[in-house]
Amino acid sequence: MIPATGAHEILRDPAFLAELDQAARGSGKTAEQARRYAGKCLHEIEATPRDSWLDPAAKLARFIYTRSYERELDINIEALEELRQLSQDHLLLFLWSHKSHMDSFVFLLSLYENNFKPLPLIFAGINMNFLGFGSLARRVGAIFLRRTFHEDAIYKLVFRSYIDYLIRNKMPLSWSIEGTRSRTGKLSPPKLGILNWVVESCKKEQVDKVLLVPVSIAFDRIAEIDDYVAIQRGEPKRRESLGWFFNYIFGMQQPYGKVYVRFAKPLVLGEATTLSADAAGGDGEERSLVTRMGFEVCSRIEQITPIKSADVLTMVLLGANDRALTAAEIHAQAGDIAKLVRARDLPAASGFSLEDEEQVRAAVLALQGSGLIRCFDKAHAPVYYIPAGKQLAAAYYRNTITHYFLGAALAEIGLASCALGIEAPSAQRLESEVLGLRDLYKFEFFYKPTDRFIEEVQMEARERYPNWDSGELSLQKQLREQPPRFGHAILRSITESYLIIAVTLLELGAQPVTDRKKFVAQLMAEGEQMLLRRTISCESSVSQDLFANGLRQAEHLQLLDGKTDLLASREAYAQRVVTALSAINLLQRSYNSAWFSQLSAGKLSNLLGP
Repeated sequence: MIPATGAHEILRDPAFLAELDQAARGSGKTAEQARRYAGKCLHEIEATPRDSWLDPAAKLARFIYTRSYERELDINIEALEELRQLSQDHLLLFLWSHKSHMDSFVFLLSLYENNFKPLPLIFAGINMNFLGFGSLARRVGAIFLRRTFHEDAIYKLVFRSYIDYLIRNKMPLSWSIEGTRSRTGKLSPPKLGILNWVVESCKKEQVDKVLLVPVSIAFDRIAEIDDYVAIQRGEPKRRESLGWFFNYIFGMQQPYGKVYVRFAKPLVLGEATTLSADAAGGDGEERSLVTRMGFEVCSRIEQITPIKSADVLTMVLLGANDRALTAAEIHAQAGDIAKLVRARDLPAASGFSLEDEEQVRAAVLALQGSGLIRCFDKAHAPVYYIPAGKQLAAAYYRNTITHYFLGAALAEIGLASCALGIEAPSAQRLESEVLGLRDLYKFEFFYKPTDRFIEEVQMEARERYPNWDSGELSLQKQLREQPPRFGHAILRSITESYLIIAVTLLELGAQPVTDRKKFVAQLMAEGEQMLLRRTISCESSVSQDLFANGLRQAEHLQLLDGKTDLLASREAYAQRVVTALSAINLLQRSYNSAWFSQLSAGKLSNLLGP
């Protein structure tokens, strides 16, 4: 069951008409023109759900995703049952992660097939309102929304009034917290536009008992991965259309594994009524409340996203930094991570198991079929590697789980920074180093409060390197004897993308960046050259999506067009990046020494004798 709407009554509301007349004067339209345009906007936005369309739509959705994915969705049913109880006296707002065009299909199916009522209406981009699909989507609850409308006062009024109407009638809603699909695998920062509007409507309509429900939607493999790689490399995004839709559906011919839907603990919207009337554009405490809610939703999504075999294997192979590994070497590293997952009770996909070498071989074989991994088997033992051109695709899977090991990764880089320094390693020095790293990567991850963050980092350092600050063994020697697992594997590509930005800014001297699009093209070219010259080693560093976060950091530091001394600020930033990359390179050398140098030395000594 989907709640019916009768939103046309908005257009007859006296308060709405008074605001519309005011908006008309501001936009140079007559009252009659404004009313006709408002009607057009509402028709474009409004969902027109019909229960009779649900079963046919469900059959279509099943037909689409089962072309490549397993029929049964993997759902945490217990959490869904709790939500069923809560929905009896709470308004539920479902906010989900956006990884694929499949997301909205499988999200609604996860509710429909478990007889969850009422089904939420779902916000969708206007780009999906193409011939044929748009009409069907409206009838199962799609609300089509323009990407930008800040300059259109009448559209904004209609949209705000429509949300007020939905909240007033306590209609459950759902949307992607990220706004658009993640093309790197990481959860993108929350887009707060709809959340701001909804929170304001809850205050205005005096609707309490509202819950935000974080939802993680994850896939063993992503059907659109080739498109994501192309976009990261600067190629234009394919425009959605009926032809595109058919090509997308019938292009799904390979087995892509399972789809996982996880419902997290809901977040109470208890403080929504304290917001001002202009929360969407406000500042200070009122604005930060909505921001904190958005980030909390994202954090809860991350913490229930299941860890899958492909995620761990790509992390291990990317960490080898272009070196091929034997099955035994992959198993030794992946099995170590799998034990960590079990020991810390991290959420794992059903069937996740990398504890023995045969299981690792089976998982590697599955990735070989996708082209992510290749095997060279003409020598004494087969070795496996990520081929050229596939790093960005492999990084997508690794990035879906990096948040689980971020504390360990930063601890390792912090320890490497201590090892490279003049001062004796100490807890205070490590804390200073990792706080600097957190600030450098502030736009890349969702962080715990400072005290908890430092506590986690110190715990990770002590667990892996119990005597790191004892002075009995040099820290560099300890890193070689107990090889790092995460710092070099997770943060190299990000740091190298920052290096590309830093180098390109330095080439500009003190000139401001006036054309952002042209500058990104410069970054792509500079990155390709640095890759060819081996100044950087990860092809996944040359990515428009990584540059986007790096540019947010550069803008925050006023490195693009700040009024301060641009050249000096850019030089200081470049030094920060080089320092972080030097620590990562030390980790890489320690990793290489542990896994490759000793092996080669052992074989040579056997050949040469004593």
